[in-house]
Amino acid sequence: MAIRKLGEDDRAKTLAFLEKESALNLFFIGNIHNGGMETNFQDFWGDFAEEGELKGVLLRYFGSWISYAPGDFDVDGFVAIMAAHKDRDVLSGIDYVTEKFRNYKELSFDWGKKRQTYFAELTEESFQPPICAPTSFTIKKMTMQDVEEIIRLTRGIKEFNLGSRAEESLQKSLASRAGRGYIAEENGRLVCMARTTAENPKSAMVIGVGTLSEYRGQGLATLLMDRLCREVLADGKKLCLFYDNPKAGLIYKGLGFYDIGKWNMINVSSRL
Repeated sequence: MAIRKLGEDDRAKTLAFLEKESALNLFFIGNIHNGGMETNFQDFWGDFAEEGELKGVLLRYFGSWISYAPGDFDVDGFVAIMAAHKDRDVLSGIDYVTEKFRNYKELSFDWGKKRQTYFAELTEESFQPPICAPTSFTIKKMTMQDVEEIIRLTRGIKEFNLGSRAEESLQKSLASRAGRGYIAEENGRLVCMARTTAENPKSAMVIGVGTLSEYRGQGLATLLMDRLCREVLADGKKLCLFYDNPKAGLIYKGLGFYDIGKWNMINVSSRL
């Protein structure tokens, strides 16, 4: 067998393969459930063994690429697909898979600026509800009407970098229920947020946990994460997240998140 593009007829087989490690494959699973196997903004390819079983999967989501395989796979074949595609901005994935693409110069990824984060998971069994003090801030769920203010808040948090499609992506996530979140307000001004994306029947990815610098140290992020985690876990889902900030890591581990691996992100070289 060989590599071929995957379609709707392959949905069940692909999900069964990916769900063996549902946390690591959250983006794959979420994108299949929320976008389908055949759209203009994402594509899936599968590497098949001789007996017809999947060995690896490659995903393109706009210009972002993710590859997954639990063992050996046709790296050369996946590289050829990526190199031939005009949309190629970033490669991401669990470290032991992405490292197999390191020496392929034709992909033009800047490995010297690789970003590596911890990848953590929370389950109903590991969840440790925090003791949250009463607050004078207004806490509410995110709605479509909050998108503009959420983007403004994101711009005000120095640790965050907004992509060109950030507002569109947030609108799409909330509208499709692929994401949800909580925000904290003071006098109508958003000061803290926490949300999910890529939700699917098995799991949800936590992203965008942030507080304006002048409001930090008051337990707001912990309060919002507590609300968010309780709600998602009650739906029978695991939560996953990335972190590289030690202070943020303490908050997450205090809630019961535990590390399951390291996640790499490598952008295309800016010299192109």
